[in-house]
Amino acid sequence: MNRRRWPLFLLLLAGCPPRVDVRTAPPPDATALLAEVDAVEAGVAALQSQAKAHVDARGKKGNVQMFVAVAGPASVHLEVLDFFGKPSGILVSDGRQFVMLASDTGTWLRGDATAQNVSRVLPVALPPDQLVAMLLGRAPRLPDPSPTLAVDSEHNVFRVTLRSGGRTQELWVDPTRKRVLRSQVDGPDAYTLTFDGFEDVRGTPFPRSIAFAGAGSVALQYTDLRLGEQPDAALFTPQAPPGVPVEQISPLP
Repeated sequence: MNRRRWPLFLLLLAGCPPRVDVRTAPPPDATALLAEVDAVEAGVAALQSQAKAHVDARGKKGNVQMFVAVAGPASVHLEVLDFFGKPSGILVSDGRQFVMLASDTGTWLRGDATAQNVSRVLPVALPPDQLVAMLLGRAPRLPDPSPTLAVDSEHNVFRVTLRSGGRTQELWVDPTRKRVLRSQVDGPDAYTLTFDGFEDVRGTPFPRSIAFAGAGSVALQYTDLRLGEQPDAALFTPQAPPGVPVEQISPLP
């Protein structure tokens, strides 16, 4: 059978939703919009990838290579790699406990998986479930049952505002992809989270670039992204290798 070959641009257009213009589209209800965001985000529940990262924290800054494996709701395995591709820092957590390799001493540390302990490895003061959400391209949200929405025609986004416990969060939502582009949390432990470099991966728009800026900052870019593959469960078992010294630690003050 003789089949006509479609021009490449028509094939690309066929897989892309029509761009939504917030100046002409009726503004949605904030809760309904966040439900649409949830539905899109649910398309990616686990990933593993090599990554490049720029870290700036505690008076030190530099570029590192990383291995990242995460699975919802709170399992994470991070390795910071040296010039030869060998781990110089490791963090493993199942969401309750964590172990990490302190590269400066060669000692393994073990403790509760709190935001403060997670920040010993990455300058991201988030508990494991929120760290995993961030690495899966999601913005953790404040628990507000009555969010509000405003139209930002200059940036062509919907801005959703949430408030809880004396803190305020603003989400910039792409009206076409239904993905969060920016999250800014004010108040105690304020931080800004941005997502960029979106690509359609297995039918889901996913950001290859993620940046966190708070007391410290990290900008991460996935370079060998594998979505939809459940990482080996052994990656998330918080145990140090046999025969190495392990120090039990308390949460940071």
